[in-house]
Amino acid sequence: MARPFERLTRLKDAIERLLAILEPVKEVERIPIRDSLGRVLAADIIANVDIPPFDRAAMDGYAVHAEDTFGANPENPKIFSVIGVSEIGRPFKEFVPHGRAVYVHTGSKIPEGANAVVPIEYADVHGDVILVRRAFAPGDNISKKGEDVSKGRKVLEKGRVITPPDIALMKAIGLRQVEVFRRPKLAVVACGNELVDDIERLEPGKILEYSREIVIGYAKKLGAEVIDLGIVPDSEADILDVAKLVRGQVDVLVTVGGTSIGEHDLIPRLISRHGELAFHGVAIEPGKPTCAGKIGSLPILGLPGLPVATFIATITILQRALERLSGVSGEYSPRVMKAILNRRIWSKPGIRTFARVKLFRRNNTIFAEPIAITGSGILSSIVLGDGIVIVPEDLEGIEEGTTVNVILLRDFNIFEHSL
Repeated sequence: MARPFERLTRLKDAIERLLAILEPVKEVERIPIRDSLGRVLAADIIANVDIPPFDRAAMDGYAVHAEDTFGANPENPKIFSVIGVSEIGRPFKEFVPHGRAVYVHTGSKIPEGANAVVPIEYADVHGDVILVRRAFAPGDNISKKGEDVSKGRKVLEKGRVITPPDIALMKAIGLRQVEVFRRPKLAVVACGNELVDDIERLEPGKILEYSREIVIGYAKKLGAEVIDLGIVPDSEADILDVAKLVRGQVDVLVTVGGTSIGEHDLIPRLISRHGELAFHGVAIEPGKPTCAGKIGSLPILGLPGLPVATFIATITILQRALERLSGVSGEYSPRVMKAILNRRIWSKPGIRTFARVKLFRRNNTIFAEPIAITGSGILSSIVLGDGIVIVPEDLEGIEEGTTVNVILLRDFNIFEHSL
């Protein structure tokens, strides 16, 4: 049997193998549209009304027959008698004859007979008469019925992550409830004899466990329901008990720690012995000691325990798993900023490297500086860092002076606001 990590799995292949053992959520929930933010649509949304429901004025002005303005110019204006007003909620109900005009407010219904709106700045008002000094075409300054959304049109597709404008659109077409997929459920457990959860129990030789907080936080951010199972010792029996406990209750079990090649790294061996191991060891750094497989019907994703490795494996592999489970169409797109590398990034050939960087500005140019202390256990390198630069597997680093894409680590980047 080959020794672990003698043959690393490329990241793309590891993700494909993991996704192959995951079953997307099929259960559907019907919830109020206001509670649907961030949820995944379980069915297409078809508009059953037109928006707007009638032809309406795109601006304040006068509704007229466009043909009556033909030939108008500053020296030869066309004259119209104003016969009424169309307000929002109180439309003008009569037919507009030729040579007549109705004052319309923005958003108000265009009265029957009129087919153009003369903006107020193009109308000289003299009591109940207006002079129009330029021509307008039919449809000018009118929002047509169904121009925004037409009845029968597919407005939102199955698999879409619902946004605030989506909720507004659903309300605009008369929906009060919407069908969404159930949230993916995952259980998270940290593995290690040396780990404790409470700082009061931190004795010599023990370590306060915090890496699983990264997994829990990102899973919740991506819309998952999380069951925190705490810490289990390096015991095959205890880990198997956890797997039996959550089988049938969650969509995936995520373990943190115990995934490397040491004596106490039981997760890959346990999966191999009791199920099927999809991969062990991924060609990424940090995050190499990642594994996945299945015991019975339970998918298991084993993440490394050092916090930076946990983080990289979470945003590269677990994130794709949650997208698969949730039924979302497409992939999450991170926020990216271009910067010039001010120092070379070193990497190993065949390994996709995730280098942490700080951003700074000099003479209105943005630079990325690789963080000097880059061990997988240095949590502050991602907390205090501004972003990540990815070095592809086929490169042995990126040279100083190269323009790179920096994946920003925060949704609200203070540095960016200062530019």
